[in-house]
Amino acid sequence: MACAAGTKTAQLVMSGDEHTLRDRPSWEQTKSARATPVMVLAIDGVSRDLLYTMMRRHELPNLAALVGPTAYYDESFISTLPSTTMPAWVTAMTGVPPAVHGVTGNEFWIRETETFACPAPVSFDSSAPTLAIYTDRYLDKLVEVPTVYEQMREKDPHVLIWVAMNHLFRGADKLLLAKRGVLVKAFAAVLQADKRDLFAALDEGAIDVVVDHLREQTLPDVLTVYLSGTDLYAHVAKEGPDAARVAYLREVIDPALGKLVAQLRKRGLLERMWTVVLSDHGHTAVLHDETHALAVQDSPRAILERAGFKVRPAQQDADNAGSAVLAYGGAMAYVYLADRSQCTDSCKWREPPRYKEDVLVAAEAFHKDLGDKLDMILTRKPLPYAQVDLPFEVYLGDGKTMPLDDYLREHPHPTYVAFTERMRQLAVGPHGERAGDILLLAHNGDRKRPEDRLYFALEYRSWHGSPSRDDSEIPLIVGRHHMRSDRDIVHDVLGDTPYQWKLTPLMRALSKR
Repeated sequence: MACAAGTKTAQLVMSGDEHTLRDRPSWEQTKSARATPVMVLAIDGVSRDLLYTMMRRHELPNLAALVGPTAYYDESFISTLPSTTMPAWVTAMTGVPPAVHGVTGNEFWIRETETFACPAPVSFDSSAPTLAIYTDRYLDKLVEVPTVYEQMREKDPHVLIWVAMNHLFRGADKLLLAKRGVLVKAFAAVLQADKRDLFAALDEGAIDVVVDHLREQTLPDVLTVYLSGTDLYAHVAKEGPDAARVAYLREVIDPALGKLVAQLRKRGLLERMWTVVLSDHGHTAVLHDETHALAVQDSPRAILERAGFKVRPAQQDADNAGSAVLAYGGAMAYVYLADRSQCTDSCKWREPPRYKEDVLVAAEAFHKDLGDKLDMILTRKPLPYAQVDLPFEVYLGDGKTMPLDDYLREHPHPTYVAFTERMRQLAVGPHGERAGDILLLAHNGDRKRPEDRLYFALEYRSWHGSPSRDDSEIPLIVGRHHMRSDRDIVHDVLGDTPYQWKLTPLMRALSKR
């Protein structure tokens, strides 16, 4: 795992709601002497149009007070692929795409270590791996590149960084968490539709602990505050994801932000700092039943087994990986294959599968048995895991494939956004093999009606992960009170490629202004 030069090995010291990640020597400055304060408000699962509409209607007065009256509202920012929580936030907080940082999904397979990485399990129901993010730095250990915090500290060793509730915090000074009991209850309730109060307690707890620390402690140079309840509730709310998120933003998040605004103003930080508001993905309504939830009926597993593969159990740890591994992520699923000719008691996962005898056999099985539920089956010729991977092509059946660009010209997908380029960012790079040997894209973001949408997960009422506008168009608000150059700064950083990984260079640029 790469770390920025000069960064000390962080030790997680439990102290109530505060975790000290980095001990500052007595001779070191308490904070940067030259950095402009930057606060990132990371709101999970909020679509751009939904948030901007509420802001235009003055429904979120405390969020408006936080960003200031001259804030810039970007209309081009796009999520990574898959548009799911873990790869999206890691992309935002490292400045490189998934094929480079190595976190390609909420769950994924690491061939060289035979590890099923699952910081946010989808194919099975367990909150333990997500809780391990905070107790054991589970996600920190999976990320193969320096974080934005490590990058900033490399340039400015004295920068003081706090992170509240975000999954990635390597390089920060402090990790601030809601109370442990609230964490456990909220993550255990993810599949329950009547637990909005637990999600609200999680977000209110995150803001409360930040406010408490702002009262007396040295003000941070960088502050990231992550709120997850909008996403957690949207997944399960009976009223549907749009109504659920609107009500949650209005009734939970904005009132809680009022306390943060008041404390920032009291400490004289509100007018001095840059505030960046963004999300990681949107949401797409689906039906809550076994017919549409492909992880429940588990037809991909049955198809692979009929084709002669032994499929790894859907759990975090397994004694034997078999010859095929499935990793789910809403609209997408990854299929990892071993070279079955080398499998005896176990398979040699450090070696790539055979293209014709393994990859095409599995692809053809999916094409015949699951084709009506899939928008695309994507395959590629495997390379050793240490090499830069080839791009995916669309599998047409009978062993034939077509480059994705050519396929989209013949079969337009007007609801998809920058699909080809974002697929390259996911699959072509030093860790691109973690997106699978086969990628299954369900009929989801390409369909208008919820009853026509499928998803690779247990039963939910909303999901995401597709290349669609609903899942991909995310907000980016940048504001600093009394500043009118916000737009120019954002445009200088985003340029013609307004992808989510640009948050890292944006944070670095703002801290120098």
